[in-house]
Amino acid sequence: MSNIMLIDEEEANGKINIDDLYEKNMRRDMRQVVLFNKMLNRVHKRINTISKIKRNEKHAWFTVPDFLFGEPTYDQSDCIAYLVSKMVDNGFRVQYIHPHTLFISWEHWIPAYVRNEIKKKTGKIINEKGQIIGDTKNGNSEEAFSTSPTDPMDPNAQLLQSCNDTTPNAKKYTPIDKYKPAGMVYNPEIFEKLEKKITFR
Repeated sequence: MSNIMLIDEEEANGKINIDDLYEKNMRRDMRQVVLFNKMLNRVHKRINTISKIKRNEKHAWFTVPDFLFGEPTYDQSDCIAYLVSKMVDNGFRVQYIHPHTLFISWEHWIPAYVRNEIKKKTGKIINEKGQIIGDTKNGNSEEAFSTSPTDPMDPNAQLLQSCNDTTPNAKKYTPIDKYKPAGMVYNPEIFEKLEKKITFR
């Protein structure tokens, strides 16, 4: 142990490595990320279990626990934010319900086999959310299903018709100078009674 008055040569370096000060925080943050990934793995297992057991349900509930046995304490709000971010990046719709519950839905997702069938039948390429992203240049798929996009008998054409083709109904307005009121708001008898009550002298 050195005294302030007697400084060792090794201590007279003049600089300190600031990164060493953050080493403990870095280890703690790395443990947190490992713990958050374990929690994310639990969410994935819950989703897989529900999709196998309840085939008609396309949603899952997950409650983020306050603590895990055998694990260090963690910030629950950071864990929830991490889970929501990862699930949204994966394509799920996630709704947070206070205090620590997540509602996870995959009902909006269009599976790849359905997208391939739509591509074969209509020639439209759609993404997993149902938005048209292009047409196939291959003539075979369009010849197999050759109907015009405006054909009223074709349900697929009506379903996949883009929003840009439709125009909103034009509203017809009456100009102010041509407006003629149809009736009075107040009954004329009320005005007559008021005139009788008010006498001008």
